[in-house]
Amino acid sequence: MQTAPTTRRLLIPDIAWIEIPAGPFIYGEGKQQITINLADFWIAKYPITNQQYQTFIDDGGYQDPRWWRDLKKPEPQTSRWQQSNRPRTDVDWYESIAFTRWLTAVLGLEEGSIRLPTEQQWEKAARGTSGLIYPWGNEYQSGFANIDETMGNAGKWYLEQTTAVGLYPHGESPYHIEDMSGTAWEWCLNKWDKPEMTAVDTSGDSRVVRGGSWLDDQGGARSDLRYRSFPVNRYFGRGFRVLSVVPIHVVR
Repeated sequence: MQTAPTTRRLLIPDIAWIEIPAGPFIYGEGKQQITINLADFWIAKYPITNQQYQTFIDDGGYQDPRWWRDLKKPEPQTSRWQQSNRPRTDVDWYESIAFTRWLTAVLGLEEGSIRLPTEQQWEKAARGTSGLIYPWGNEYQSGFANIDETMGNAGKWYLEQTTAVGLYPHGESPYHIEDMSGTAWEWCLNKWDKPEMTAVDTSGDSRVVRGGSWLDDQGGARSDLRYRSFPVNRYFGRGFRVLSVVPIHVVR
């Protein structure tokens, strides 16, 4: 008697997408601020979580060469904090790129539709159009982000770890996007010293990270702050969120 072959159900990350409308916004810090225009895009409301990233691993993400073309593939490493609803940290830039390629494919979208945000896209999503210093306004507010508030006497809170996504709704951006300040730095697509360069390569040139982490003070959590890291670096205070350049389910 033949038994029916077993099939494995592919779990696809359930991502809350928010539309960022096309148009101008204030970009940059202090006297270097400029007004630039961006096309519309859709960005994840929260950073990618451990559970969402695990779907990539469970689907053979590290074994499929399609996702690692022109990338340096490391061996998978677990997050420092492994609760399913915390941000997926301890991933390098190449791993975040591989995840976006995989997610594009499993959603049936055209190649390149889902990617990391450029720092300009990230900054508009975080600051809105008027150039806010933090997602919620121009002054740091105690308890609005997971940072080390004891540095610089910004407040009393220092949790010494990441937190589950969505625990700081009062710190959301003008577009209702959360966790863009504190908890974990987020990888961006472009190079640090050549921001116009977004193509994937294995040069080892530094890539931009944004947003600050649980280890940083209020200055590190500013939405206009540029920081960098080598693409092979893994860190328990760094994760990523994803962006789509094509229309996708929108949270209203």
